[in-house]
Amino acid sequence: MSQSAKDAAPSAVVYAFAITALFFLVELAGGWWTGSLALIADAMHMAIDLLGLGMTLFAAYASRLPPDAKRTFGYKRVEVLAALGNGVGLWVVTGIIIREAWSRFVFPTPIAAGEMMGIAAVGLLANATSGLLLYQGSKSNINLRGAFLHVATDAAGSAAAIVAAAVIIRTRWYQADACASVFICLGIILTSYWLLRDSVHILLEGAPRHLDIEEIRAALAALPGVREVHDLHLWSLTQGSESMSGHLVLDPGRDPHEAL
Repeated sequence: MSQSAKDAAPSAVVYAFAITALFFLVELAGGWWTGSLALIADAMHMAIDLLGLGMTLFAAYASRLPPDAKRTFGYKRVEVLAALGNGVGLWVVTGIIIREAWSRFVFPTPIAAGEMMGIAAVGLLANATSGLLLYQGSKSNINLRGAFLHVATDAAGSAAAIVAAAVIIRTRWYQADACASVFICLGIILTSYWLLRDSVHILLEGAPRHLDIEEIRAALAALPGVREVHDLHLWSLTQGSESMSGHLVLDPGRDPHEAL
């Protein structure tokens, strides 16, 4: 990640946080007004987004702190912890929404579908704007990827609410609202799985997926004067910050500094 991209990342998160906070209030009020669980579900997801974006912003600044005597690698892992927290938060809110959706499916509630559609359309625009702000940085930063996945699934949720409102207007099948809520939750589970998987992989000191440890071992063994390579380890402090350690056994008389 370039220095200019690092500088731009916190600003993008600040703008996304402000947009999300505004439309969380809009969707929550609109959900209660129209009786739409899909809007309330999307608003609750936005609430988790606000927490996640706050964690992302904190991690973006904390990861820049210099190493000290107690944390000699610095604070880059804060980004990974924030990403893990974001993923867990998404799964918690998903369970709550699915339970309520089942209740609404069995006992459908009348919904003001026209107003629901209008509010969801505004929410879709807000989420799309936040997603555009975060997209570029999310390619190389797991912390920003967590924030981007939040707003991306929010956008999908708003789209699902629009479709549900259209179905209700046309057919008066109010269960469409509960079905849209479940669709939102499935999207949350799918997208957050990759975030949790990558976060846990980094925290367990897993080798970066784009590096082949055997290829690196062979390249080291091919260096002049290297007799043996062992105790070779690859890991990441955070996404895009890879580290390696190993032990090279040299031929007798070889200069270790030259080999290094």
